[in-house]
Amino acid sequence: MNKVEQAEKDIRDLEDQKENILGRSKALAQQRQQISHAAYTGNAKAKQALDKLNAETNLVDLELENIIAAIQEAHRILAAVKQAEAIAADRTNALALREKLKKFVELGLILDDCFADFKSAALEMKTVVDDIHALGCATPDSQLFRVNCDLAFKTAVQGTPFWSQDFPALGYGQKKTFGSLVKSWSANIESNIAARLGEKKEEAA
Repeated sequence: MNKVEQAEKDIRDLEDQKENILGRSKALAQQRQQISHAAYTGNAKAKQALDKLNAETNLVDLELENIIAAIQEAHRILAAVKQAEAIAADRTNALALREKLKKFVELGLILDDCFADFKSAALEMKTVVDDIHALGCATPDSQLFRVNCDLAFKTAVQGTPFWSQDFPALGYGQKKTFGSLVKSWSANIESNIAARLGEKKEEAA
């Protein structure tokens, strides 16, 4: 049982005690009503009994005041315990948040590095394509190269939280990867090289 559960149990127990005291107070009031007339019209025994009931009533009334004060204090304790637990939980969350912040910063730097590598590789690839053209091979066609690389970029981004609604969703046949594009173009470029060198293409067994 944690502190909150204990404090709540204390309140329930005190409320039960309060109900018992109220029951005793009600019973004493009924008894006083039953003998008060006789007590004040000359019945000595009734007067003695009433005095005893009055004394007991005073004690019960005092006990009721005390139990009400105890309940009020129990509610104060419960509120304090809940506040302490809330502060502790918030502290735990704050420490966890600090770890998430470290990871957040780390991932931001990783993304910057990735895009720096992407930009560097993309610029170098464009230069290499221009060199391939200058060396007498038209594959890949400049327009085809641009369009397909654009699709490969969008395919990669589409699977991330950074996908923009400005980009139309790509269909299955539109999805590309840079690796698959290079592999496809490489076969044509190699054929161009082999033909120019007089190399025969190995036939499949």
